[in-house]
Amino acid sequence: MASFYTDHDVALQLAMLLRQHGHMALTARDIGLERAGDHEHLLTAAQRGWILVTHNRQDFFLLHDAWRRWSAAWGVNVTHAGILVLPQPPLLANSLAAQALDTFLLTDVALASELYLFRAATGWQQRPAPIS
Repeated sequence: MASFYTDHDVALQLAMLLRQHGHMALTARDIGLERAGDHEHLLTAAQRGWILVTHNRQDFFLLHDAWRRWSAAWGVNVTHAGILVLPQPPLLANSLAAQALDTFLLTDVALASELYLFRAATGWQQRPAPIS
């Protein structure tokens, strides 16, 4: 099973549902980071090996692209456990989001230092590497 961390934009119910699926799931609130910035959420998840779950597509696209570029530019292999971006409810209900996350993990997709976006019509799509 996986270890998830949901940022402050994600409903607390999603973590509860992920636990019901057998996963470890913590929220920003659980660890006192409900007022933290997105960069701190990513760093916390990366340091602890947790898959970050968010609704904040735009900011995490930027952070993820910066993470990849800076790691390459500095010649370091610093990874995060993955970023998964879900649409906001009601576009995707929390119960469906938990099921989508659980099912996605069964595919044995490589998540390390990757970002995936879920779209109801097409499913999970990997964020391509930024163009240099």
